[in-house]
Amino acid sequence: MPLIPGARPPSRKDKPPLILIIDEDKEAVRLMKEYLHEEGFRTSVAFDGIRGVVHAIHDNPDLIILELFLPRISGYEVIKRLQTISRRTKEIPVMILTKKNVPEDERRQLVELEPNVVEFVQKPIARGSFIVKVHNLLGTGVSEKEIMKKYAEERRHETHGEEIIGGE
Repeated sequence: MPLIPGARPPSRKDKPPLILIIDEDKEAVRLMKEYLHEEGFRTSVAFDGIRGVVHAIHDNPDLIILELFLPRISGYEVIKRLQTISRRTKEIPVMILTKKNVPEDERRQLVELEPNVVEFVQKPIARGSFIVKVHNLLGTGVSEKEIMKKYAEERRHETHGEEIIGGE
C-alpha cells in the first residue's frame, strides 16, 4: 500500500525509520520490537492510548502500529486525535494490528475513510508477514521475496518454529 499522499518521506538522512508501537500486550510489543530492531528500524512504545498520542506528538514517528483495545482511550480515539492535533500527526501512517474481531466492512471503512489508516491486520500474524507489511508501508524497497526467503532460512535453523505476534 502506498504512503499517504503528501506525507513526508519515511526515512531521515541520518536515522533509520522510527516506528511507534501502541499496544498494551507486553509480549506482542516485545516481539514487534525485536523483529523491527533486527530489520534496522528504531522503535518507541506506548502501552495506553493517551501515552500513544503523546509519543506521536513528541517522537515524530514514520509509522504507528496501533492496537484498537487500549487502556485509557481506545485505538479509535487515538486515530481521531491524530487527525485533529496537527497537520504532522494527521499525516503519520497507521497500521492497525488488533486482536479485536472486526467485521470486514468496518475494516474496509477504517482504511478507506480514515486518512492516516493505511493497513488493517488481524492478530495473530507471523513474523515474515509482519515484516513484509512494515517494509511495504515504509517504502524501503526491500521485496517480499527477499524477506520471506530470509525468514524461511531462519526457520530451518530453529527448532521451535516461528513466533507469532498476538498468538496465545
